[in-house]
Amino acid sequence: MAVGLTWNNTRQTAGSGARAGLVGALAVAIGAAVLGIGLPGVAAADPAARTTEWLCNPDAPSDPCDLPSDTTDQLTGQTTAVRARVSEKDKPVDCFYVYPTVSNQVALNADLLASPEVESIARFQAARFADICRVFAPVYRQVPLLGLPAALAGLEGPIDLAYSDVLAAWNDYLAHDNHGRGVIFIGHSQGTMMLRKLIREQIDPNPQLREQMVGAFLMGGNVTTARGSTAGGDFTNIPLCTTQGESGCVTAYSTDLIGLPSLFGNSSYDLITARLGLPTGPGYQVACTDPAVLSGNAGPVGATVPSAPYSFGIISVLMDYTTFPEPLPTSTSTWTTGKGRGTGQCVEPDGFHRYRIQMTVPQAVNELPLFDTHLLDINFGLERLVEIANQQSAAWQMAHT
Repeated sequence: MAVGLTWNNTRQTAGSGARAGLVGALAVAIGAAVLGIGLPGVAAADPAARTTEWLCNPDAPSDPCDLPSDTTDQLTGQTTAVRARVSEKDKPVDCFYVYPTVSNQVALNADLLASPEVESIARFQAARFADICRVFAPVYRQVPLLGLPAALAGLEGPIDLAYSDVLAAWNDYLAHDNHGRGVIFIGHSQGTMMLRKLIREQIDPNPQLREQMVGAFLMGGNVTTARGSTAGGDFTNIPLCTTQGESGCVTAYSTDLIGLPSLFGNSSYDLITARLGLPTGPGYQVACTDPAVLSGNAGPVGATVPSAPYSFGIISVLMDYTTFPEPLPTSTSTWTTGKGRGTGQCVEPDGFHRYRIQMTVPQAVNELPLFDTHLLDINFGLERLVEIANQQSAAWQMAHT
C-alpha cells in the first residue's frame, strides 16, 4: 500500500517503544512471509465458484473510488476547489485497479468481501485517477499479510486462487464493459504481482489488447526487464515508459530514502515472483522509471492522501509508525498534501534498483524494516502519476481517432 510523508532517521523516543515493538513484530512476520519462512497453518479459503464482486465499478451509485478532488496543502495552506466531475460516459478510458496486501484476516485467502481496509486502500490509491477513467476494481481473495508465510513456504493454492479471481474479473470486464476502450492498469505490491502475471499472459502476447493498453502503473512489485533493457523480463512486447506522453508502456518503481537492503528492487530476493511463475533472478533488473521525467514535473512533490482516517488494522498501524510522531496529514478538505516535499532519482546501489527520495522540505517518516518506504510508493507524488495517466490517455485517444 502507499502512503506516507518524509524522513527523520534519528527520531527515537521512549514513548515509541511499544509502537516500534509491534511494528518490528509485524515486519518480522511479513518479512518471513516473503522470504518463505513458514508460520503455523491456518484454515484454507473456500474455493467456491467465482462471481465478480466489484469494489469499484462505474455502474455503482457510490463506491470507494468516488471522491471529490478538493485538496488542502499543509505547506502552503492553499486549498484547491472541487473540480467539475466528469460523467462516467464521458471518460475516455478505463482503469483496472488491483489493490495491495491489506486484509486483516488470519487465513490463507481473504474472503470475497469489500472489507473496510479494502475500501480504505481504494480511496488512498485509486480514487484520484477517477477524473480520468472509469475505475473497475475487483475484490479478490488475496493472500492476507498473516497468510503470506504459509503460502510462500510452499503450500499450493493460495496465490493461484488470488490470481484466478483477478483473471476472472478481467475476463468479466472484457466481456461486458470494455467494448474496445483503452485501459490503464493500476496496482501496488500484491496487486502489482497479480497484474504482472495478467499483463504477461493476457495482454503482452495479444496484439489487439496491447493496442488497447493506454499504460500501466505497476508500483512496489518488482517488475522485471532484461538487464539494461526496457523489456525482456516480464514482458516481451510492452516496454517501460521512458519519455513524457508515451503510451502503451509501464511506469514502475519502489521508493526508498537511505538505501537499506529490502524486499524491493532486487528480483533475486522476490519469492512471490517465483510463486507466480514470473521471471526472477540475477539476470533480470527490477524496473525503475522516473515519474519526474514521465510527467514533465521535475519540481519537489509531497504525499497526498485522503483526509478521512484509514480503517483500523495492520496497515493503519504501519501507517501510524511511518509518520510517527505526527499523524497522517488531514484537513477539512477531502484530500490533504503533507507539508514535506522531495525530489527523486532512480539509483541502483548494491543491485537494488529503486527510486531514491531526497527531501527538500523535511517531515518525519520512519522507514519500515525490509520495506523501506513501501507505503510511499503511490501517494508520494500522486498528482504526478495522475498527470502521466492523463497525458497517456490524451496520446492514446489521438492515436485512435
